[in-house]
Amino acid sequence: MESPAVSARPNPPRPAVLGILAALGLGMLVLTIAVVAHPDPLGPDASWMRWFVEHRNGTATAFAKGISAVGDTATMTMLGVVTCVLLAWRRHWETAVFVAFTALGSGAIVFFGKLLIGRPRPPLVDRLVVETNHSYPSGHALGSTVVVGVVVALLVPLLHGLWRYLLVTLTVLFVLGVGVSRLYLGVHWPTDVLAGWVFGILWLSLCFTYRPVLAERSRAVLARATRD
Repeated sequence: MESPAVSARPNPPRPAVLGILAALGLGMLVLTIAVVAHPDPLGPDASWMRWFVEHRNGTATAFAKGISAVGDTATMTMLGVVTCVLLAWRRHWETAVFVAFTALGSGAIVFFGKLLIGRPRPPLVDRLVVETNHSYPSGHALGSTVVVGVVVALLVPLLHGLWRYLLVTLTVLFVLGVGVSRLYLGVHWPTDVLAGWVFGILWLSLCFTYRPVLAERSRAVLARATRD
């Protein structure tokens, strides 16, 4: 698996890129402060959740459980590990480190976000699956955005024409489907899922923006390990 070239001398990010990252970060800060100050449903949270509960049926429930299972932590971890192993096997060490760093970072965001914010999940009576940890942010939404996103970003340059657009479209639909499934199953408020998506996009964008810096550090570590 070939990966996009990484510059030996990292260039500073463009102002437009930094502006987008700052806007995403500010949006997440405002939403998180609002959730901390008011852990109960925010804005349309309760009405949207009620809509999903009222429109459940057998076929949709089976689909929601299936796509939620595919987007869970175990599956995303497996995808990340397999990708890193394949990259290492092809001796793309820097890219393997990059994927591992990006995926592990998303896991840390979910773990510490839930631990520090401690938002309760929706009422038990509305849940179709069992969840025991906190609600904010949605680990499924964040994890699938980051892990699938980084893998697809590495695959896209290898494809051409229709295949490239098809892969990107399927990826977006999958990530959206995972998030919506968590609402349907009654285990997250809409703002949890929104936070998962935006946190995921922000983290993924930060990782790719500063990928040259990480690559430079990885080369230094690998060179030192080889000498030792």
